[in-house]
Amino acid sequence: MKISQIIREGGWDTTKTQSTVLHPHIVGVALHVVDQFVADFNAWLTQKGQPQVRRGRPTGSSAYHEIDTQEDPTKIYGDIDLQMIGEEIPGKSYGQFTSFWNSAADQFVKETTPAYVDMSESKPGHPIFQVGQNDFVQIDFMWHPTRLEKWGATRVTPERGVKGLLYGNMYSVLGELLDMSIQHAGVQLKVIDNQHVPFSKQKDTQTITVTTNPETFLLDILIYEAKQQGIPHPIVDPRLKRFKGISIDDVKIQYLVNGVKGLANSFAANMMYGEGDLANFEDRQDFLNKFLQRYEEKAMLDVNAAKRNKAQTPQAIARAEQDKQKVLSGLATVKGYFNG
Repeated sequence: MKISQIIREGGWDTTKTQSTVLHPHIVGVALHVVDQFVADFNAWLTQKGQPQVRRGRPTGSSAYHEIDTQEDPTKIYGDIDLQMIGEEIPGKSYGQFTSFWNSAADQFVKETTPAYVDMSESKPGHPIFQVGQNDFVQIDFMWHPTRLEKWGATRVTPERGVKGLLYGNMYSVLGELLDMSIQHAGVQLKVIDNQHVPFSKQKDTQTITVTTNPETFLLDILIYEAKQQGIPHPIVDPRLKRFKGISIDDVKIQYLVNGVKGLANSFAANMMYGEGDLANFEDRQDFLNKFLQRYEEKAMLDVNAAKRNKAQTPQAIARAEQDKQKVLSGLATVKGYFNG
């Protein structure tokens, strides 16, 4: 399951929330309501003989709501993405794990009808909470088991002030180029009889997890790919040594750009282009050109997406246009990092 299939754009998906402006203070209030939800949900789970859950951290731009409350209190977020931690379901895929916990939370809401949840437009995984007399916010749940908590939060927490889509596309484009999935479950690929096959293939495949460490995932990709080409001790480019992954305590999209460039340099240093998973790339520059071309394509698909047509109130329409311009501005910045 891709992140785009899990996360709805809460800013425009429902008319119920469009009159509520998501300032940093509102995020804090909403999290207090979610804490009540978690307590009540856990009491219900206990009655059902199910394990407990807990609230993780807000992700996306709202991850910075505490500092924004002090430094930028009038900032407006598009939505609130929230990490939730639940116990893994043996034998289930990440998508099935997510569906299980979203369904359980939805069943809890329907059975107990808590006063702080609006029932009119809430959807599984996207409950709408009442945070004031006439204020409602949609929370987009992103479920992770404990072992993926650090990876999952880092994967979907962008640099402060940078559009989350631009940050997330750094991962997804790299995944596309190497035919891997770099989503909620880590860096993964599929094989049949130890041969790499398209990740979209379902039948008779085995899923290989390359890494779930956000702080070393780019270096881990190099080591895995080099091993597949019979290179047990690959040369690591100095740029990759410095930018081998991302720490959630210091997220910068420029670090990811440098990491991808370092990875491209390392592939070249080990003469890996034209072979294995890099068979479609002539050299370092071809790899980076194709990365940036696809990255720009994905950004422009979002800019032209029909989702913003759902905006109906003047405030929502203004936010939709601001969001569009933020993507375009961020895209120009990322292109500058690549060309610098």
